[in-house]
Amino acid sequence: MSDLSAGAVIVRHIEELEAAVRYARGPMAKALGQAVAELLVEQKLALGWNGAIPSDLNEQIWLAPNEWRTPNDAEDNYDLFVEFDETACLDGEETETWIGSFGGFAGASVRLVLSTNALGARNWKALLRSEVALIDQLLDCGFLCDAKKGDLAVLMTFNRDALAQAFADDDFDEALLPLAQAIERIVKARPLLDQLVSLIRKRA
Repeated sequence: MSDLSAGAVIVRHIEELEAAVRYARGPMAKALGQAVAELLVEQKLALGWNGAIPSDLNEQIWLAPNEWRTPNDAEDNYDLFVEFDETACLDGEETETWIGSFGGFAGASVRLVLSTNALGARNWKALLRSEVALIDQLLDCGFLCDAKKGDLAVLMTFNRDALAQAFADDDFDEALLPLAQAIERIVKARPLLDQLVSLIRKRA
């Protein structure tokens, strides 16, 4: 379909398109955010971790064990913490809705990122580049690492059909299983991540 033809289709269906985007940004995003928050709060309590878990997906959502808290820090910083995040589409543009991110529109995705308050971006990237053996072990555990970007994360792939059914049934347990599995992967890698915390503290 040419751009002109696509434009004509959009104009003819603009009411449906505008209504769909508004609904996806409003009630659907609210329901999805609430479901994500409920799952993460459950995990947080079960693990005895700290964190902030708002139901608004546009706010910062993070988790961390107390042992990763920066020692003797009055500002409640963490040497390492897990942050809920989304990635852009393959063309570098952001999705218009969280439904698009969860659904993998144009290469977009949702992930859990390992971040730090203790190091600046330059030192964090240098650490990821230099600790090859440790990073290789994390890669073997299913993590993704791009030292040039400073990214260390667990990527999640959500099934569109399961997500659609979740909205139909108002039951997100199956649809959000990849999120629960990502948390489990991070917990299983805790010994390696504790080593990473020690390395961060040596450089801070």
